[in-house]
Amino acid sequence: MHSKPIYYEEPYRKTLDATVVTVTEEGLILDQTICYPEGGGQSGDVGTISGIALLDTTKDDDHTIYHHVQGTPFSEGDKVTIVLDWAHRYKFMQMHTAQHVASGLLFHHFSIGTVSVHQGQKFLTIETDQAEIPLSVCYELEDLVNEKAREGKAVHYEVHTQKSAQEKGLRRSIKVEGDGVRLVVVEGVDTVACGGLHVANTKEIEVFHYQGQEMIRGHVRLIFTVAETARQEIRKTEAVVEQLKTLFSSPLEELVATAEKAVTQAANDKNALQRCNTHLASLELAHRVDIAEKKDGIPVILWDVDADTSLKDIGKASTSHEDLALCAVQQYNDQVLWLIVLSGKAASLINFSAQRSTLLEVIDGKGGGKPPIYQGVGSKDRFALLSTFKDLLQ
Repeated sequence: MHSKPIYYEEPYRKTLDATVVTVTEEGLILDQTICYPEGGGQSGDVGTISGIALLDTTKDDDHTIYHHVQGTPFSEGDKVTIVLDWAHRYKFMQMHTAQHVASGLLFHHFSIGTVSVHQGQKFLTIETDQAEIPLSVCYELEDLVNEKAREGKAVHYEVHTQKSAQEKGLRRSIKVEGDGVRLVVVEGVDTVACGGLHVANTKEIEVFHYQGQEMIRGHVRLIFTVAETARQEIRKTEAVVEQLKTLFSSPLEELVATAEKAVTQAANDKNALQRCNTHLASLELAHRVDIAEKKDGIPVILWDVDADTSLKDIGKASTSHEDLALCAVQQYNDQVLWLIVLSGKAASLINFSAQRSTLLEVIDGKGGGKPPIYQGVGSKDRFALLSTFKDLLQ
């Protein structure tokens, strides 16, 4: 048995008494419902059924509507009361209507088709059939949708046969078979076959805001916010801009140039600092080479590196030493970073490939490299690696 879809007859109804027809693994099947099932890019309704959380509403290919409740507290024949999360429902009605207005304007005003749509918890997205859409068009579209919202265009439904619906010259093909085609009409703006729920007047869209765009499957996907979400996003952006103006001590008109200058300076400072760190690592390594014990004339360095020095910089500095046997470790949070250098004649002291397992198992380590530099991470006592390296020297 299919639930009678009261949501089509009374899309603004918030509560309804119903009877449980069947309890399935998918969810409850009721004799009638005001809960819109997920479909057409629109989220399924949530709320409560006799005080029990309604987590989602879906339908299968046979159009059976399932009410997904928390747990299984109901039995066949139970009388229940549905209470919608109206804020959730109304947000999607606003968003869905805004999408129709936007897609209609894209098609009729800009000759841009809609490939697919999605109404998410925050963003409305419209995948177009274009590979490029200028920002000027996006802003013009935003202005036009808001203009239609202010004008208060009526939104209503019509039921047609396939033939009479096709004669309307719709902007997209009809996805349902047979007669009883449900058309959504936004007066003077758009007519399209749709099974979703919409507000009764475009005034209820309130605000339509362009958020940006991205590429998907070679098409531009436009991103928007609607109504209260749009206001929140605009205010959030304004708050960030105010903070940046204060941070950079800059008026709005100069903010981008000031920020770009600061970013460039920060990058230059970072590069200068990196050069200093590399130079300091080189000096420290040179000092350790000078005082190191030697094995067959080759400096052997066992180095527990402090947090201020980078193993990467030590590795770079090691290339200036012709013969060097170096094992360096560094504690980084719960990890042990390790670096082994066997340059020049030092390769004869330890065959890293042959001794790799012996060396790394003491720190439960992993990693590798190619002669003369090897590196990786571990998790056990770092000093065990230094000791094992020293013991393996031939």
